[in-house]
Amino acid sequence: MKIKLGGGSVDDSRRFTLSDWEGAVEEPLSGDVSVPRPVVRRGTDDFADNHNESAAPSADDSSSTRATTRRRSSVGSAMKGSIFRRISFMGSLDGTAETADPQSGSDRGTDFTSSTGSNIWSKLMSHNESLWDGVDGKGAFDDDDDDESVFDDDGKNGDCRKSMKRCGLTWWWETQHFFSTMMRYPHILVISLVTFGVLCGVGIAAITAEKENYIAKQKSTAQFVARETANWFSDEFRRAMLPLYSVQQGVLHSGYFDSLPEKIGRFPNLLIPGTEETDFTVRNVTGICDDRDMINKFRSIVRPINQDNDLDGIVVGYRLFPNNVACLTEPHAQESSDGFNADDFPQGEALLSSDNAFGLDTGSSAFPLWKMITTDLFINRQFNIFGPFNMPPMSELICGHLAIWKDVDSTDVVQDTLNVHGTEVAGAWGFIVNFLDWTKMKDKSDIYKRFADCHLEFDLTRVSGSTVGLDSATLAKSENADMLTDENSIVVTTTSLHGEWQNKVGSLNGWEPAWFPGAVAGIVLASFVLAFLTASTLVERQLHRNLLYKVMPRRAIMKLQRGQTVLEKFNLVTIFFSDIVGFTNMAGNMRPIQVMKMLNELYTELDKLVEKHNVYKVETIGDAYMVVGGAPSRVPAPLAAERVALFALEAVSFVRKFRTKDGNRIFIRAGLASGPTVGGVVGCSMPRYCFFGDTVNFASRMESTSKKMKIQVADITYRLLQDAPTASFVMTKRVEGDIVGVQVKGKGHQVTHWIERAGPRAWDSFVNDEEDVKRDVETPTISSKYSKENYGIKEADSAAEERNYTSEEIYDAMTTQDWESLGHASSSLVAATDDGYSLGFRACALLEHHLLCVLQERDPSAEMNLSVKIQINQFVQEVSETYGTAKFHNWSHANHVTTSMNKLLAVIQEGGEEPIPLNSFSLVFAALVHDAGHTGMSNKILKDIDHPLSKKFDDSIPIAEKNSIDIALDILFRDNFASLRNAILPGEMDKIEFARTLFQSILITDIATPDRVKLGIERFKASQDSQDPDVGLCPLASHISDLFDGVGQDESVKDEHPDEFVVTSSGLKRCVRNEHLMLLSDVGHLCQSWENFIKWNFRLFKELMDCHRKKLCDNPRETWVQGQIAFFDKYIIPLAERSHTFFPDEFGDAIITNAMNNLKLWTMFGIQATNIMALGVRNDEREEAVLMELYGLGSDYLARKGQK
Repeated sequence: MKIKLGGGSVDDSRRFTLSDWEGAVEEPLSGDVSVPRPVVRRGTDDFADNHNESAAPSADDSSSTRATTRRRSSVGSAMKGSIFRRISFMGSLDGTAETADPQSGSDRGTDFTSSTGSNIWSKLMSHNESLWDGVDGKGAFDDDDDDESVFDDDGKNGDCRKSMKRCGLTWWWETQHFFSTMMRYPHILVISLVTFGVLCGVGIAAITAEKENYIAKQKSTAQFVARETANWFSDEFRRAMLPLYSVQQGVLHSGYFDSLPEKIGRFPNLLIPGTEETDFTVRNVTGICDDRDMINKFRSIVRPINQDNDLDGIVVGYRLFPNNVACLTEPHAQESSDGFNADDFPQGEALLSSDNAFGLDTGSSAFPLWKMITTDLFINRQFNIFGPFNMPPMSELICGHLAIWKDVDSTDVVQDTLNVHGTEVAGAWGFIVNFLDWTKMKDKSDIYKRFADCHLEFDLTRVSGSTVGLDSATLAKSENADMLTDENSIVVTTTSLHGEWQNKVGSLNGWEPAWFPGAVAGIVLASFVLAFLTASTLVERQLHRNLLYKVMPRRAIMKLQRGQTVLEKFNLVTIFFSDIVGFTNMAGNMRPIQVMKMLNELYTELDKLVEKHNVYKVETIGDAYMVVGGAPSRVPAPLAAERVALFALEAVSFVRKFRTKDGNRIFIRAGLASGPTVGGVVGCSMPRYCFFGDTVNFASRMESTSKKMKIQVADITYRLLQDAPTASFVMTKRVEGDIVGVQVKGKGHQVTHWIERAGPRAWDSFVNDEEDVKRDVETPTISSKYSKENYGIKEADSAAEERNYTSEEIYDAMTTQDWESLGHASSSLVAATDDGYSLGFRACALLEHHLLCVLQERDPSAEMNLSVKIQINQFVQEVSETYGTAKFHNWSHANHVTTSMNKLLAVIQEGGEEPIPLNSFSLVFAALVHDAGHTGMSNKILKDIDHPLSKKFDDSIPIAEKNSIDIALDILFRDNFASLRNAILPGEMDKIEFARTLFQSILITDIATPDRVKLGIERFKASQDSQDPDVGLCPLASHISDLFDGVGQDESVKDEHPDEFVVTSSGLKRCVRNEHLMLLSDVGHLCQSWENFIKWNFRLFKELMDCHRKKLCDNPRETWVQGQIAFFDKYIIPLAERSHTFFPDEFGDAIITNAMNNLKLWTMFGIQATNIMALGVRNDEREEAVLMELYGLGSDYLARKGQK
C-alpha cells in the first residue's frame, strides 16, 4: 500500500497545521491512494496577520469569552499540527521513507510505502516506544524532569532506589518549603512559638506543682518519722526515770539509811588525805557503805522496783549518794553469792565492779561533771540526765540523777544543811543515780530501721541540757549522714528529759523526685510536637489560602463559602490584553512541553509585575494575558488606569529583554480599554472569577489591532491617564498615513493612542503647600504609595509593599482606633493616609459611610452610585482648597476633628443610642468644614484690623464660623454637585435637619466669645431639667433666615412645618448633644494622649507667633503656660465632665482622665515645653525635631511612673 502526495513540492521551512489539510480525501488504507495536495491558505509571512484577523471577535460578540475563544483554538491547532507532522514523518508504512528534498524547489510528490514491518500503528500501540520520538531519535519530553517512561535495568532494585531518592528529594523540598513559608509569614512562627511556650508553661507548671506536692509529702514523712522517733525516746526516758522516784521514796521512808549521812558526816570528815582540792575528793566510807546489811537493804528496795517497771535491761544499775558521797550500788560486785540475778541488771555487775568511784565526794570534788550535777540537783533544783558517755566496759551510757531531800530540823542547823561546792543547802540528803544502756535503748527504738524504711538518712544530736563537753553531742546517725546538706535535708527539733534534740533528716538524692527531669523532657517534646503540628496546620492553611486568593478575590471566596452568587458591577475599570506575535507559528515549531515552559517563564515574571502594580490578573488563555485595574478591589478610575498602564509599560520592557531557552526573542502587542464591566463566578464546578461586558471585548480588540511591542489605548483610557494621580504618561495619537485611529470590528472607527513612556508627576500638582505634605511625627514610616521617590515605575521594592484600601476599610481603621491615639499611624492603612494629599481619602471614606447609612435608612437596598462617590471626592477636594496655610486651623486639623467626631458617634452608638443617620452625616460634614476659609486669625483680630470678613457679617455673628458655613454650603449647592446634594437632601425635612445641625455645631465653636460659651452651658443645664426650656436659649433664633437661605428654602417652610421651629425639651437636648460633640471634637486633642495634645498645642503656638510677627497680637509665650492651665481648668475639664452625659461611663471617665493627665503633665513641663516651642519657632527648626523633643517630656515621665 502506498500513499502519494501528488502535485506540489513540500517547503520544509513551512510547517502545516491540521487546518491546512482541509479538503483532503480520506480513503481506506488499501492499495495506492492519491491524496490531494494540501491547500495552503496563506504563507508564513501572513500567518501573524491571519492570526490577528481570526482572533478579532465578530461584531455581534457580546462577551469576553467569545472574544477569547480563538486563543484556545490557536494553541490547540498548533499542538495538533505538531503532532500530525511528527506522525507523518515518523516513517513509511513499509519501513522505507522518501522525503522531500529540502534543497529542491520543484513540485514533486513524496511517496510512502507500506510493509508488514514497524509502522505508524505499531508506534501508536507500542508500550516501549514513545509516540513523540522524532526523526532525530530524541523524545519530545527528554528535558522533562518528570518523565519516567524508561524503566531501570535493575528491575525492582532500581525502582526501589529511585523511590528512595524521590522520597528523599520530596522530604527535602517539603522541609525547605515549610520553613520558607514560616519565615515569609512570621505570624505562623509566632503562633507556633506561643503554642510551644504555652504548652510548655502549662505542662511544666503542672508537673512542677506535682513535684512540689511530692517534695512536701517527702518532707512531711521525714518530719513525721523524726518526731515519732523523738517521742518514743522521750516516753522511754520518762519510763526509765520513774524507778528513781520510787527508790528516792524508799530511801527516805524505809528508815534503813537515815544513819548514813550522820556516819559519813560533813566535809572533811573521813577525808582521805591528799584528795582534797582535787578533781576526785574521796572519803573513807569503808565499814559504812560496804556494810552487808546496808547493801541488802538497798537491794531490797531497788530490785522489786526495777522488776515492776519492766525496763527490758535498759537500766543497768543504781547508786546511792548520801551526803553526795558515792556509797551503795546495785548490783554489787560481791552480790552473786547472795542470790544476785544478773538478768535484772545486764552488764551491771561488770560495770559497777570496775567503778572506782566508791567514797567519791561529789559535793566537794572540783571535777566539772560532778560540780554540774550537784549544782543542777541542789542549787538549781532540777532533774539531771547526763550522757551518752563512755564508761568501760560499756561504750554508750546515760545516767539520771535525782536529789533526795529530808525534812529540815531547825534545832540542828549544821546537820540539816549540806555543803555543795561552798553553798549550804538546807534539807539536802543526797541523790540517787541510775545508769541506762543507750545502745540498747536505740536498738529497742528501731531508729535505724525506721529511717531506712523511708529511704532517709538522719543525724540525731543533743543541742542543750546537762553537759560539760564530756558526753557526746551525737546521739545517733545513719551510715551516710555526713552526706546530708541543707539542700537535701530538714532539721526537726524536739525536747525531752534529756534536753533539746535536733534531728537532721534527708535523702541523699534530694527531695526532688527522680521522674521530674524525664517528665520535663517529655513535656518539652510533646509541646514541640504539638507546636510543630500547629505550625504545619498553619502553613498548610496559609498555602491553601494563598492559592485560593490567587485563583479569585477574597470577597468572591467569602460569598462562595456562604453559598451566595458572586456578581459585582464595576462602573469604570481598565482592562489590559496582550498576545504573543506569531505564537501559532512559533508553537508549531516547538514541542508542547517547550511551549508550556516558555509561557511559564514569561507569565511568571508578568505575575510579579501584577503583584507589584496591584492590579488583578484575570486569566491566561494560551498566549493571551488579561489584567484588570479597578476591580475587584475598587479604586478611583484614574488610579486604576495608571496602574494598568504602568504594568503594561513594564511588561513590554521585560519582554524586550526576554529570551527563550533557545535564545530566541518573542514579541507581544498590548491593548488597554476602560469602561463598565461585570465580574463574577459562573458555575460551581472549577469556579473562576471572570469579567463580562463590552469593555472586555473592546480591550481585546485594542490588543488585536495593536502592533508589535506597542501599547494601544482607547480614548477613554487616554483621558483617564491624563488625570493619573502619581504618574505622567507620554502618549501619541495613532496616525497611519492620513488616518487617525483604527478601524475596530464591532466599534467602527476609533481614535486610539500609543503609550510611549511614563514618569513621576510633578509634586506641586497635588498640594500647594509643602507643609501640608508633612506627616505627623507619630507615623513611623512614609507610605510608599505617595512618597516622591516612588512615583516612578522603577521602585520595585517599595511598590511591592503597596496596597489599596476601600472606603470601608479606611472607615473601619479610623473608627476602631483608640481615642487616646486617634490619628496615630497604628496600622499600615492609617500610615498610608496620613499626608496632606491622602488625608482627603479619610474624609471621603467617612462621608461615604455615613451617607450610605442615610440612603439605606430611606431604602435598605439602596447603594451609592458612582456619580455620588465621584462628587464626594470632588467636594472634599474643593473644601480642602479653602483651607489656607495656617499652622493650626488647617486641612490637617479639620481631618483630626472629623476623625474625632466619627469616633465619638461610634462610641455613642456602641453605648446603645439609636443612631440618626442624617444627624451623624451632618455632624461629620460640619466637622470637616468647620474651619473652611480660616485665615489663621481670631475673630477679635479680624475685627481689630477691619478685615473684609468682619464687614461681611454683623457684630453678633461669629465671623470665622459663619464664613465656614457659607463656604461649605456654597460649594455643596453648585450645579456640579447635584447628585451629591440630592442624595443628602432629597426633601424639605432633610434640608431643615441638615441645616439646623450644621449651624448648631459650627456656631458653638466660637469659644473665644464668653457670652456664647455661657449660653451653651445654660442650654446644657436646661436640657437636664424636665421643665419646658426658655425660648431665649435657642442658638439659631438670630440665624433663621441664613439657615433657610443656605439650603435654598424660604421662610414659608416655617408655616409648612411649624413643629420643627418650636423650642422643645427633646429638641434642646438634641441641640446640646450636637454642640457638645462638636466642641469635644474640636478640642479633642486636649482630651487624648500627651502626643496629640502637645502636637496641636505647638501648632497653635506657631499660628499665634505668626500673628505676633505681623504685630496682630501680643507675644503668646509670655502667658502661654498659665493660659493653658487656665484653659484646662475653666473650659476643657468642665466640658469633659458635661460631655460625660452622652457617653458610656468608661469612655466618659477616660476623657476626663486624659484631660487631667495632660493638665498634670503641662503643669510639670509647661515652662520647659514653652521654651522648646519658642526656640523652635525662633530658629525655624523642623517641626518633627521639635515635636520629638516635646513628646519626650511626657513619655519619659510616664515611663518612669509605669504608665506607658
